[in-house]
Amino acid sequence: MKKEMEVKILNIDVLKVIEKLNFLGAKFLHEENQKNYHIFSSKIDIIPKGSYLRIRELLSKNGEVLHCELTYKENIANKSFRENNEFNVNFSDTKTMLEILKFLGYDIVKIGEKNRISFEFMDSIIDIDTWNKEIYPYPYMEIETESFENLYKILNLLEIDKENISLKSIEQLREEVKNQKEYI
Repeated sequence: MKKEMEVKILNIDVLKVIEKLNFLGAKFLHEENQKNYHIFSSKIDIIPKGSYLRIRELLSKNGEVLHCELTYKENIANKSFRENNEFNVNFSDTKTMLEILKFLGYDIVKIGEKNRISFEFMDSIIDIDTWNKEIYPYPYMEIETESFENLYKILNLLEIDKENISLKSIEQLREEVKNQKEYI
């Protein structure tokens, strides 16, 4: 199990954020393409609100699957961070894993692809995520750090407006966008 504390920063300009991170001396870690399967059940409701089950595939530039991981993210109530206990297991065959989960009652799968650019900065991980437009149309940044104090130092150095900070999951953000489109 891994404990993670993170926030999302919405309304970002990806190029400006990367430029600022480079200027501040952040260490570029990697850029990767991911295929994420968010898994739900129409039959059972045992995963608490805010927690979720996910399969993540890391993809090569030509779309070949390089790595597969099943994750259960257990959300912990926290007003300052999106805090999770993260349980991960590696496997090699997504199709079979999805079949096993279906037998267990997890029969709804939402698939999304995203590009992730990752940096290390001030003992924290900063990810810039850009999903395919059908999943979530706006890029955002995630800051995963160990303390509230460190988070505020990073936010100040990056000159982030506090109103752009979100503790919502990708599913909650997607629902907000969907509801906004219904009003238009």
